[in-house]
This record gives sequence, C-alpha cells and structure tokens, in this order.
Amino acid sequence: MLTKQEFEEYWNVWSQHEETNYKLIKDKSGVERRKYLKKGYTHFDHKFWFPDRKDELKEVLENGLKVYSKKNRQMEWWSFRPFLKVLLKTPRYKYQEAEGHYDLETKIRPICFASHFDSLIFGFYAFALTKKYEAYIKKEGFEEIPLAYRSNLGGKCNIQFAKEVIDEIKIRGACSAIALDIKGYFDHIDHVKLKEKWTKMIGGKLPPDQYKLFKALTEYSYVNKNSILKKYHIDLSELDHSPSTILELVPGSQDYEKYQKLRSDKLIVTNNKPQKESGRFLGIPQGSGMSAILSNIYLIDFDKDMYERGRQNGFFYRRYCDDIIIICDSEVADQLQKEIIDKIDDEYYLKIQDKKVELTEFRPNSKNIIRAFNKKKQNHKGILSTNVNTEKMYYKSFQYLGFEYNGQNIYIRPSSLSRYFRKMKGRIIKTIVMSYSDKSKSDSIWKKQIFERYSHLGNRNFLTYAYNSSKELYKNKKGEMKIGMNSPSIRKQLSRHFDILKQTLNAKNDQRFSHKKLKGGTVKKKNV
Repeated sequence: MLTKQEFEEYWNVWSQHEETNYKLIKDKSGVERRKYLKKGYTHFDHKFWFPDRKDELKEVLENGLKVYSKKNRQMEWWSFRPFLKVLLKTPRYKYQEAEGHYDLETKIRPICFASHFDSLIFGFYAFALTKKYEAYIKKEGFEEIPLAYRSNLGGKCNIQFAKEVIDEIKIRGACSAIALDIKGYFDHIDHVKLKEKWTKMIGGKLPPDQYKLFKALTEYSYVNKNSILKKYHIDLSELDHSPSTILELVPGSQDYEKYQKLRSDKLIVTNNKPQKESGRFLGIPQGSGMSAILSNIYLIDFDKDMYERGRQNGFFYRRYCDDIIIICDSEVADQLQKEIIDKIDDEYYLKIQDKKVELTEFRPNSKNIIRAFNKKKQNHKGILSTNVNTEKMYYKSFQYLGFEYNGQNIYIRPSSLSRYFRKMKGRIIKTIVMSYSDKSKSDSIWKKQIFERYSHLGNRNFLTYAYNSSKELYKNKKGEMKIGMNSPSIRKQLSRHFDILKQTLNAKNDQRFSHKKLKGGTVKKKNV
C-alpha cells in the first residue's frame, strides 16, 4: 500500500482531475443538467456520477482494495467485474511489399473495457504507479527514452518526439534508421517477468493491494459483447430502449443468476491458461487504465540497457510503447537490428513483426543529395549499391509517429491524410442523408459539426494538429509555445483541404437531391 501521505497527495491531484470530466450545465430552459465529458459505454455496472460516489471510491482505495461485507461481517477483497471485450476494426490502405502493390487491409485490435467503478480504481493506481515509474527512470538516468504514457513530458506530443528523431538524422547526415514493432505487445507480456519488473520498480515485494491488482490484470476474465448478442439471439436495433447494463441482456431475475448463466454458458473467459509451446502465462488486457503503465514497467531494464549501449556505441534509441526506433551508423545497422530482435525475444519473450521491420538508409544519391533508401528491400534482393538508373526504385521515406522524412522534406504520412479524407466524406454523407430525411425541417445542410471536425475552423482536430506540426512555433491546448516541424511540405499537403470539403459537400448534395427526386414526390434542394 501507499503511505498515508502519498495516498492523500495522489488522491487530491487525481480526483480533482477526474472531476473535470463531470460538468453541470444549464440547458436552454435554465434547468441544470449533468454532462459526462468521458466517453460512455454500457457495462456490467451502471454509469454513475463520480462526485456522488467519490467518497465510496476513496474508502475502497484507503482500505487497500478491501470493503466491509455486511453478510460475512468482515473486510473482504474488492471483487473486479469481468472486462467487456470488443474488436475494433480499422481499414487501412497500405502498400503490400510481398504483393508489390497497394491494397486495403483491416487492422483488428481487441480492446477490453473495465466496468465503470473498476476503471476508476485502475485509473487511480495507474496515476500512482506512473509517478513511481517516472521517479525510477529519472533516478536510473534514462528518463528521455520511453515516450508513451508519461505525465512529466512538459506538454510534448508526437510532433516533438518525431522532430527529435528527424533532427538526429539531419545532424548525422549519412546514417540508418531501424524501426521495429512488437507483435501483439499487450497479449504477450509474460506474467512472471512483469511481476519481477514491477517489484524492482517499487523497490520491494508487491504490497497486498498491488498484488491483488497484478492478479486482476493477469488472470483477468472477460466477456465478448458479440458472443452475448449471438448466444441470446439479441438484435440491439429491435430493443425498445438501450440497455443500461449488459446484464439486462442476460436471462435471469437476479444479478448473481445472470453471472451464473454467463458462466454456465461459458461466455466468461479467464486468461489463466499457459501457452502450449512455452508453458508461460501471458497477456494483460489492452484498454484497461493500468495496461499503459504496465507496458512501460515491463521494459524498464530493456530501455536502460539500450540507452547505455547507445551511449557506449554511438547509436540513438527511443521507444514509444511497442514502437522501437534506433538511429545508427549504416555499417552496423544490419547487425544491430538482429541483436535487438534476438534480445527482446530471448529475454522478454516478445516477437518483432517481420513485415513491420523497416531499415531505412540515408545517403547521398547520384546528385549528392541525401535521400532515404529502402535498405530492407535492397538486402532482400541482394543489391549492394544503386546508381543513377536504379536508385529511384529504392527510394522510401522514413515513417515515425505519423510523419515521413525522405532526407529533404517532412510530410504528414499519406495514410493519415487518406483516413482523414475518408472520415470527412463519411461525415458529409451522413449529414446530407439526415438533412433530406422526412424529419428535417431546415432548408439548409447543417455544416457546423463538419467544419469543427474536418477543417482548420475547428479548435482540436486532425487538421489543426497537422497545421501546428507544419509551423516553426505553435500554441498547444494549454496555451504553451511548442516547437513544430517548420515544414512547407506539410502546409502544401493541407492547402486544398477546404476546397475538397466544399466540393464533396456540393457533389453529395446534388447526388442526394437527384436520388430523392427520382423516387418521386416533392423535394427541395438544400442550401449548402
């Protein structure tokens, strides 16, 4: 457990920050209403107003995750509810190196949502452990290495992280960049190794409450939402009202009966079986409030070792969660890449995705201009060098945290721009369809939300982030001045976004009007 002084200090800061997600506002009639700023989701417990249950939560945390049982008349461990697992599918149009062409692929990420009360417990401990972690890496001297899930980075974001790496490449001139991606990182965290690193970080044996957390996040149970719908033949679109909890969808009159039903129908899955090949127990739930800090804790020794090796051998190393980047001399790049892949496999039981391994060499081209070459492709084809006739075949920009660098210019990654335009088009279509519905009473298409989300007129969206990155200096959301990429190339990429938005609006408006007119009846074209 935390000391009383530590607990009060962490609780005061964390709870005050949490309360900012719950606002009291007045509607048009002057009635005060509650507004949740956090994303809501249906789970095994009801959504609740944090200020109403803040004291209850504090008591659970003060007691080291123990609560008084009226039935048994004693203190008992807090019982964590199963996670709710959903599969998030993200379509991506990417170059398929094996096939030699661009194609659409779907990235599937399993995300586990904790129940509403459990998520606050995880959130508090994540805050406390992050403070411990940050103190540890500062004391050990490698606080600049891990970039993700930190609270003491001085307002830096991906713009500054990517700029630091690109600046390192610019300073070195001729060099190589090794980019590695850990395959299924959260699903392959070894439980014994995690406990070892967690214990090392806090400087002693896990206290009972943290051991309880360790068990809850390694031997976690979950229910797949789609499995419930399929098992009990539920079509959410046919329900009279949205369920307030997942348990409403499960047969039974009492909650304990519903949980028993889920168990008997084998819908509650527990992560407590060893891997067949290795016999190891692996995996933590991606999406819990604690998963981020645990992913950093797991690699504390790897980060320290790579940092020290980099200082001794002259290479630059950074890690952003499961993304690893090394900038080094080109003559050692192949060997260094192999050593790192072997090390993270042998010592941490993690695999590097071969298709995500990127080896980019920066060197002068035939015109003596530094360009980025696809060294991985050259190695695969056995090409030792290029000339004026072949070099363009091996040009490939270095990619990092949403940006590209070709040796001369910095760009927003094209796939990020494609995703932005795809989402913009989808939002426009949905807005226009709604404006032509029978319930619509306006003669105009409501464009405010489109402009706020998908143009430079919004305050916080992809476009404002991209424009900020293109500047030499910009203000972040806290009003602090930050250093940008100072990239005319990014500004050129974004220059026509508003014209494209307006053209898409007009085109989709014409299409919808024509469609409604063909169906018959009186229809008036909407104003754009």
